Amino acid sequence: MKHLFQYKGYGTLTRLNDILDKINKYGCKSLTKNEIKFLDSHKENKQEIIHQELIFTDSNTIFKDDNDYFIFEYQTLEYDDDSTYYIGVLYVPDLICSNGKKIKGRLEGRIVVKFNGAIIPEFYSPKKKHDVFEFCSNIESELDEFLEYVVNEIKNNMNFNI
Repeated sequence: MKHLFQYKGYGTLTRLNDILDKINKYGCKSLTKNEIKFLDSHKENKQEIIHQELIFTDSNTIFKDDNDYFIFEYQTLEYDDDSTYYIGVLYVPDLICSNGKKIKGRLEGRIVVKFNGAIIPEFYSPKKKHDVFEFCSNIESELDEFLEYVVNEIKNNMNFNI
C-alpha cells in the first residue's frame, strides 16, 4: 500500500497526464478541487508552484493499493454516536454486467468504522444502482485490507489540515 503521490520524480507533466487520463476514463465531474486548481494554474504558468503545494496534500489524502485495484480520494471525516465516516471517492475495477454493459468503477460514499472496530464500505455507482461488492467480487479480502490501511493512515495523519 502507498500514498499515491509519494514517489521521487512525480512532476507536473506526470500530474497533468494522470488528470487527463482520469478525465478520459471518468469525465470532468470526477476531478477533485486540487486537480481543477492545478489545471487552472496553467493559465498563469504557475503549474510548478501549485504542483509543489499539492504534493503534501495529495500524499496525505490519496491512497493506492499495490495491486492497482483501488484508489481512495479522502475528502472529509464525520462522526456520530457509534461510528466514524471517512468520506470520499473509491476507484475500483470496472463492472461488466451480464448484458455486456461496462460501468465505470468510480464509486462515491464512505468507509464506516464502528466503535467496535468493524470497517464497512458504503460505496455506490452513480444513481446507487450497484454497490462496491458487485465491483469487487473475488477481491473482497484485498478491498478489506486496503480500507483498513486507508483508515489507519488517515488516523495517523490527523494532525495535518485537509
